[in-house]
Amino acid sequence: MEQSITLNLSYDLSDSDWKKVMSVYKQMDGWIDNRDFPYWFGTEEDDQCITASIEPSGLVVTGNVNESVWFGWVTVLCSKLTLALSREIHDAES
Repeated sequence: MEQSITLNLSYDLSDSDWKKVMSVYKQMDGWIDNRDFPYWFGTEEDDQCITASIEPSGLVVTGNVNESVWFGWVTVLCSKLTLALSREIHDAES
């Protein structure tokens, strides 16, 4: 089941903040290193996958994982980003 969330993370972060975001990405369960795009657990060709892209609306995280994995993983991502960036990161639509 495909899931998606847009986080309140601006596309125009400073280089320093982007380094913090990348550090958080690499700490997350399922991180796949040495890709041009952030992936966790697999890529679009795999049964399970989470990916992220920065858009004008915010950081869009999409995934094809079961609901319990999705909610837990996104909760941890938001918590880690909040700590790293020293501001609350959450669903931009709520």
